Amino acid sequence: MSEISPLSVLVVNLMPDKAKTQQQLTAFFKQSKLTIKPTFCYPSTHRFRTSKSLIDIKNYVSFSEIQQAKFDGLIITGAAIEQLPFTEIDYWPELCRIFEWSQTHCRKVLTICWAAQAGMYYFGGVSKHLLNKKIFGIYPTIIQKQHPLLNGFKREITLPFSRYTTNLNSEIPESSLQILASSAATGPAICATRDDHNFFVTGHPEYQSTTLLDEYLRDQHRGRVVEQPANYFISNSVEKINESWLPQSQRLFNNWFNLLQ
Repeated sequence: MSEISPLSVLVVNLMPDKAKTQQQLTAFFKQSKLTIKPTFCYPSTHRFRTSKSLIDIKNYVSFSEIQQAKFDGLIITGAAIEQLPFTEIDYWPELCRIFEWSQTHCRKVLTICWAAQAGMYYFGGVSKHLLNKKIFGIYPTIIQKQHPLLNGFKREITLPFSRYTTNLNSEIPESSLQILASSAATGPAICATRDDHNFFVTGHPEYQSTTLLDEYLRDQHRGRVVEQPANYFISNSVEKINESWLPQSQRLFNNWFNLLQ
């Protein structure tokens, strides 16, 4: 019996702490029954603010270095720039080129949080709306349509969320996009293009057990008024964390990996 070839996955990592996000995603890659071979990438037109970011990307490739290659999958992470208009982001033209390139050079595309909103704007013209209160915590979202990406889920999928902007179900264009899961609290949580090539998850399925805790403590340290993440602490104790979403995130990633074969 011949061995199954590893799945090649390009990860465009836009998060400020690239090392942490790389570790989070790698944990899900390693728990898959399939062999995932990731390549981590950064947009070369982005102006990095700190020397740490330059250290984090020392083993990364720029998009220009790999744009002739083909990959089984592409993951584009969130970014801490969600309150800025898309067109004001320094690497927006390059990200648009990546979206266009991925339609012919990647079997499937998975975008997360800010990148999901950016993708829905690029492919469907979907606007994002600034919120008065951050969507922050673990939220159940109701499955709107059965789909291979949601194999194993019956009525709902629960995911971490952390964002100051949202999208509206009513503004998702049915001609180009489909809503797979949503809730009143999160808006459209998982969407896809009609050809099932591009998937948009507006939460953070890559988050590990203490990621929301770290964000909560960070914001407190900065003097921000922030509520505890919803449905996250057990009995309001920061020492007891509800980790029930983790197996669901792994299943979601596994389902997407299966689509790459």
